Amino acid sequence: MARRRGLKKWDRVTVEGWLRLMGDTSVMSHLMMEIFGRLYDSTDHMDNGKSIASALHMEYRALNSAVGWAGTKIREMVEKGLVPVYPEKEKKTLAAPSLVQESLGEASLEEKATETFETMAPWEYVFDGAKGDNGVYFWILKPEAASAYREIREAGSREIASISKILEDDETADGVEESLFSLPSDDTVRSIRRLLEKERYFQRKSFRLAHPCCVVCGADRISLLKAVPYGEKGTAERGLLFCPTHGTLFAAHLISYNSKGELLVSGRLSEEERALFHLTAGEKAHGSFVRRRMAEHRKVFNREGGKRK
Repeated sequence: MARRRGLKKWDRVTVEGWLRLMGDTSVMSHLMMEIFGRLYDSTDHMDNGKSIASALHMEYRALNSAVGWAGTKIREMVEKGLVPVYPEKEKKTLAAPSLVQESLGEASLEEKATETFETMAPWEYVFDGAKGDNGVYFWILKPEAASAYREIREAGSREIASISKILEDDETADGVEESLFSLPSDDTVRSIRRLLEKERYFQRKSFRLAHPCCVVCGADRISLLKAVPYGEKGTAERGLLFCPTHGTLFAAHLISYNSKGELLVSGRLSEEERALFHLTAGEKAHGSFVRRRMAEHRKVFNREGGKRK
């Protein structure tokens, strides 16, 4: 990858702010979420806009216009106080990659971070950016935006995400035929069938308990319970059973458990949310789990927000 230079950063919007923006389809359209997904899956959450446009089979100008539109909307919402942001004096300082630091020359990162609304282009409200030696600009997912996107993705349907990845490898499913790199559609169908069969087996084996119930609240209505994997092996082992609300919180690493089986609640959840979801830190789990595997889940929980006492 070419050396990055001319770093553009603007980090006022908080993780909660990005979650709110991603829930507003007038700002974050389906296309914008597709772009975010591409960047999230790229190395260092970074890619060139033209490469993304090519992968999405669309004109770069249309892609750039969509990002500019979203940036303008974000700026307007921030100016009106409609999006949670860091106060200027408490603005979060995030370390930039060393490759960027080397290429900034006499202009420090701190100087670059003080740009005002008047000097910023619309896309800078959406992404950080860097210019390579060949003059090509790279979009970089802002750290807070990456955390918000991760939360949404992990709280969503694992099956849909996995099937989307399988279809990604089958270019014929997206209307591009006779590509040397596309997989035969028969292979894609078999992969999806195996995935769904594996998921069904994982769900059934996770119910092998004397009294199946939600680990957090104890709800035992079987039709509402769903197994969520944890630890490195994922669906290769039994999962933990949850009701829809607590399962989503666990999958998004907003709750976890310590080695004593006591509930940990992320500091990213407000007091109102803790009360709404009936979360009490320190409450004992309804059932047991493998401590070693829970430790893997807890690592992500601590990294993304930590526990709150």
